Amino acid sequence: MQYIPVLPTYTKTVLFTKTNFSNITGKFLFNLTLIPVERLHFIDTLTKLIDPDSFVNLTKISTLEISRNYELPQDLISPILAYTPKIRTVKLTSNRWTTVPEDMFSGLHNSSISVISLKNNWIVNISGRHFFGLHFLQILDLSNNSLSQINFTGFESTSISTINLASNHFTKVPSFCGPTAQLTGKYKTLKLQQNYIRDLDGSSFQCLQFLHNLFLDKNSVSVIRSNTFAQLPKLEKLSMTFIGDHLHTIEGYAFNSSSLKNLDIGNNRYKFDKLPWLYRTVFASLPNLLSLDLTGNSLPSESKALGELFTNLNKLEKLILENTALKALPRNVFQNIPNLESLILIGNYISGWGDDPEVFGNVTSLRSLYLDGNNIKPVNKTSFPEHFLNSLDKLCLTNNPYTCTCDLKWFVDWIKSTKHTIIVNYPRRYACRYPPEMNNVLLKNYNPTTKICSHIDYPLIRNICIAVFVPSTIILIVVSVGYKFRFRLSYWLHILGIKRVGYKRIESDTDYRYDAFVIYSTVNRDFVFNYMIPELEDKAGCRLCIHERDFEVGRFILDNITNHFEHSKNIILVLSTAILNSEWCTFELSLTQSRTAIEGPGVLTVILLEELDTAILPSTVRAILDTVTYTEWSQEKSKQSRIWAKIVTALNTHKDGVDLL
Repeated sequence: MQYIPVLPTYTKTVLFTKTNFSNITGKFLFNLTLIPVERLHFIDTLTKLIDPDSFVNLTKISTLEISRNYELPQDLISPILAYTPKIRTVKLTSNRWTTVPEDMFSGLHNSSISVISLKNNWIVNISGRHFFGLHFLQILDLSNNSLSQINFTGFESTSISTINLASNHFTKVPSFCGPTAQLTGKYKTLKLQQNYIRDLDGSSFQCLQFLHNLFLDKNSVSVIRSNTFAQLPKLEKLSMTFIGDHLHTIEGYAFNSSSLKNLDIGNNRYKFDKLPWLYRTVFASLPNLLSLDLTGNSLPSESKALGELFTNLNKLEKLILENTALKALPRNVFQNIPNLESLILIGNYISGWGDDPEVFGNVTSLRSLYLDGNNIKPVNKTSFPEHFLNSLDKLCLTNNPYTCTCDLKWFVDWIKSTKHTIIVNYPRRYACRYPPEMNNVLLKNYNPTTKICSHIDYPLIRNICIAVFVPSTIILIVVSVGYKFRFRLSYWLHILGIKRVGYKRIESDTDYRYDAFVIYSTVNRDFVFNYMIPELEDKAGCRLCIHERDFEVGRFILDNITNHFEHSKNIILVLSTAILNSEWCTFELSLTQSRTAIEGPGVLTVILLEELDTAILPSTVRAILDTVTYTEWSQEKSKQSRIWAKIVTALNTHKDGVDLL
């Protein structure tokens, strides 16, 4: 291009790239004076010379960019800017500069420059004195250079509020103090992403009393020490993501800050459960925190531990727990975050919560719930409390492996009828997975009728008939008592059924879904999740049935127990005093006694966690111990290895009457 053509009069932005403008003059730019151009960009234009007064007649120009022009002398920049005092944004990027002349921006006291970008160069040294006297300068971008240190003295004469030092060579946070420890500027935003910073402590952020936003992503920080950010009284946003395997310790009160509102430490693969004594203090002293993002870290599986981790976050409104390896929803955790409005649980292994009212019961503030990408199969009327569901503005359950049977009818009908709650991404990402003939069928095309699923209403019809023929007074008493003890009545009905009919054995091994059904008290869940699952599932490749993880949402607990019990090849009993106080464990022991009577004691493996007084044992437990040799758990790692080896052998053998422990 040898000249600039006349452009439409409405043109405000002009960008030249991949041209050959070796010499830029006022005459060459004449046609641009005919339009109200505000933003002018010369990118890779092979420019070698620019007359200082080239832009004088462009009276509306506010942004000037000269980038990827490798042969342009740096000493031309200062006179160009001096002739155009109305320019507010200057971009001098990707010019392969290793240094910046100290007088490049000198003599510009009357300049209106508020933004300077020198990113994507090779600059190794620069200081605040380069920008001395730029009174209106607010934003300075020095990202993607080769800086390892910087002297901030000189910035005090500017209005600097945002400085970008990302993608440089800093190994520690540079000092923002002057020679006498005075402030060099009222910095509000500091970007230090993708450097090589390893150490952080309370002295790292001095002279930054006005800082609001701090970005430390993609550094090499190994330890976040106590009170690291306590010297930042106005800090509101802190981002420390993608540190990866470098981060191995977060000390108690590490994020201590009364002003912090947004904390993002996602995608660090940090395992919070390796320092359990710090649960209560990791996020302590954050009274004004509104948003917490823990994406891509590993959270403890125990509800009590999670509750301690999030204790005292009374103002928290948004909690992101995406890809945090959660296998079950915690109990009594979300109720203790009284202002929680948005909960994101995407990409975990949650299969259900057993209609447990202590998961979402009494949660009144939540407005958005995201459970997409989990392992949820059925959702029915008892999955969510009615008041909780009615309070949601958004519900996302996409990409779950739904089982399209009558158990899902309520959910399908509710999706189609609800007008208050937005079902995110419906219908595109709501599809059946089971049974096989329904695979990939969208839920909107699954239409179970009341007639087909009417069998599930028989108890309701029976109760209605009784109510018609029995005096109202008696009915009220019977219904109220029956409702109060409904689970206990169902329990004893199952017990009587087992004693009368007996256990139904599956003939073919191929029909078993699990290698073993694990009977344990929730008091001993740490042993199951921290010892048994890693050894038997992760290392030995066994498939265990764990009620907290594998029971289906929306089914009665008794139905879940009997169904999963029948599809488990073996039984593992984790025996302790706590198990004797659980009605559900007592029911599972009755099933075990019935099954061992049919198949022999070889199906049962007993792990004794503690010494028991035989005098207090119920008859079912004494009968089991009389027929099966148990193994005693040991805290010695050498003995633990032998114990797990024996258990794996027992699970793989399954011979009637053969005692392998």
